[in-house]
Amino acid sequence: MDRRLMQLLQDEFPLDERPWEILAARLGISAEEVLSRTKRLLKEGIVRKIFPVLNAYRLGTCDSTLIAMRVPPERMEEVASIVNEYKTVTHNYEREHDFNLWFTITACGKGELQKAIEEIKRRTRIPDKDILDLRTTRVFKIDVRFQFISEGGELKISEASPPFPNAFAEAAEGARGLSAGMGEKGGGSKSSKPAEAVEMDEQEKRILHALQDGIPAEERPFDAVASRLGISTAELLARLRRLIQKGIVKRFGASFDQRKIGIVANAMIAWKVPPERTVEVGVKLSQFRGVTHCYERKTAPPQWEYNLFTVVHGYDRPSVEEYAKMLAEAVGIKEYVVLFSSQQFKRASIGAPH
Repeated sequence: MDRRLMQLLQDEFPLDERPWEILAARLGISAEEVLSRTKRLLKEGIVRKIFPVLNAYRLGTCDSTLIAMRVPPERMEEVASIVNEYKTVTHNYEREHDFNLWFTITACGKGELQKAIEEIKRRTRIPDKDILDLRTTRVFKIDVRFQFISEGGELKISEASPPFPNAFAEAAEGARGLSAGMGEKGGGSKSSKPAEAVEMDEQEKRILHALQDGIPAEERPFDAVASRLGISTAELLARLRRLIQKGIVKRFGASFDQRKIGIVANAMIAWKVPPERTVEVGVKLSQFRGVTHCYERKTAPPQWEYNLFTVVHGYDRPSVEEYAKMLAEAVGIKEYVVLFSSQQFKRASIGAPH
């Protein structure tokens, strides 16, 4: 039952004054039990929070980059701690590579990204020769969601980890089918450059700020937030629905502590893709359920010539390695590197705009 509830909390949380009653009807249990189970999942840290997941590229003049640093092992904790202080840093991992600290920075506002980078460089005292600045040039996919149940309601492997062996052939075949009719330059791709910003009024900004720490696990969870904002619950919910329609909010739902649900193998796979095939390969890779992120980034030759990045999460290292091999075969790319994370220093959500 917990897994069925987790699936609904993630994918189909009702924007309603009494959401637990709607979930209860879906699950065939009482609203009291739904709320009780949700409180326990939050207390145990399995559910991190239930909140609006934002699309950074719809928030304004947002820029993003992936920074890799070559950090002496004895300074790892010190440097990671400095990086973590920045709210613009959303993810920070130690990874198994010569460049061993990898973190993402997303900043909204003219010059804010470069300002944050320069300040981090100054404070950490890592020389330029030991830093890679891999700017995002194209976003193919950002969708960190998990599959806790099968269609029949039974537990199965997470969709954000490699599927069962018999699904490998189906996934590869699906990618081949996607490429049918596409030229080497990727004609017909649905990929895109970062989306254009969408205007928000001050009330919408206030709503997003008020909800970034999540809703309380209460019978009427939106009432307190609406009251603080000086609006009715009905208006709050209507505005949230409009923010979803505008693409500013990707979804309203739960986020999870991946390690507490057994997903302990986190890997970033970097691909060296010929420029004329980048769109084609990016589109193909983004179709796989096990790929939660897919970006094109600038290179930094000769130190770094990988231009396409994907993220895969799994229950164990061998399954992720096998999944990477399957992806490579499906897209016909032989040059890639799998960078497993050995330590997670920070994982946070993109903050609401001011």
